[in-house]
Amino acid sequence: MKFSDLRIPAEWYPGARLLKRNIILHVGPTNSGKTYSALKRLQESKSGVYSGPLRLLAHEVYERINKAGTPCNLLTGEERRISDGVEKWACTVEMTPLTKEFEVAVVDEIQMIGDEQRGWAWTQALLGLQAKEVHLCGEATVIPLVERICQMTGDTVTIHHYKRLTELVIEPKGFQNNFNNIRPGDCLVTFSRKNIFALRKRIESVGNLKVAVIYGNLPPETRAEQAKLFNSIDSGYDVLVASDAIGMGLNLNIRRIIFERMDKFNGKDMRPLTLSQIKQIAGRAGRFKTQYERGYVCTFNNADMRILNQALAVTNPLPLPSAGLYPTLEQMEKFAAELPEETFTGLLDKFEELSRLDGDYFLCNLSQQKETASMIQEIDLTLSDRYTLVAAPCNADNGIISASMMKFARAISSGDELSLEDSKLVFVPQEPVKSSEKLRELESMHKIIVLYLWLS
Repeated sequence: MKFSDLRIPAEWYPGARLLKRNIILHVGPTNSGKTYSALKRLQESKSGVYSGPLRLLAHEVYERINKAGTPCNLLTGEERRISDGVEKWACTVEMTPLTKEFEVAVVDEIQMIGDEQRGWAWTQALLGLQAKEVHLCGEATVIPLVERICQMTGDTVTIHHYKRLTELVIEPKGFQNNFNNIRPGDCLVTFSRKNIFALRKRIESVGNLKVAVIYGNLPPETRAEQAKLFNSIDSGYDVLVASDAIGMGLNLNIRRIIFERMDKFNGKDMRPLTLSQIKQIAGRAGRFKTQYERGYVCTFNNADMRILNQALAVTNPLPLPSAGLYPTLEQMEKFAAELPEETFTGLLDKFEELSRLDGDYFLCNLSQQKETASMIQEIDLTLSDRYTLVAAPCNADNGIISASMMKFARAISSGDELSLEDSKLVFVPQEPVKSSEKLRELESMHKIIVLYLWLS
């Protein structure tokens, strides 16, 4: 089937192919100033767009540009602040406006083009942005892949290499489970909420230090507030316990990174941290023009120091092999026309099975989309609505969130207006949350709000 032929995705974006684009790569480690240089060019331009991996980052750029006196629009899955005539945009990468022409575009964390779930959004931005200059910021591992793709698109490639602005020192031995060694500016990194709160309790029990916490399920605004408390000299919060959520999106004044462990649960089993994850997290120690310009890094246990040393010693990591793709609505509509009796889950299965791919591309993992598609299968929806719903941020394994998705899908099917208040899915606690179970409920309610805003 021709519409499952994904070998030349550059042809999906004819507007971008009409332009002679200059792709400018800014590559280097964390704390090297690569994104700063690209954003400076964005601010100098007459029209431009920033595309980042997190709502938090889009907000930061939106506020920075507006504060500098230039109007800027904001476009994320959950929020739209758009004014007519405004020529600057700050977006999450999935929301990048591909039908508008810009002088300058900045795409942050370009190495995520190889992510098995979200890589398609970076591929779409690289291939589809209609900008004379497209600045890509990230790791050097992406250089060969971008060069191969640009040979196909006819775009020129310019590469700027950056070195770390501050020194990063690997400590001679591990932390040795001695909490008396905790110092202001330290950040302990672990990978479960349970461990995060256990470590916070332990640290606060052995001394006069107060601990801020940051992890992925916290709302972005709460993460930013915790970062502000940790960074402030006068807040009384001296130490941070965090997950790999600190790897991007937050400016943190960290003196020392301490890895509590060097593996992480991926939803199915424990997997060693990737080289990229280790480097990105360790690189958060030592921030330019702060009281901690020299950064330190170690592990909780001496046995893990070998893994840390080996990872940070790698100067030429393996290049990314391929970029992610995701079926477009037009492709799914054509597919459905050929298989009119097939369910949407079945269409996704068949698309995976029949897709033809070039070696520089892979089809992103569609398991989450298929779970959502199966969940809403019995609801009467158009194919376009199903396509939108399966792309929404929904964890089908979470009973509260999946029940919310069903309620929202039924409202879309019937055409009835549904407010959050009427849905009775979200409520404000009358007293502070004090248990892990109640905190998990609160996090789920925030995700319901995000899902509602995304679909509205």
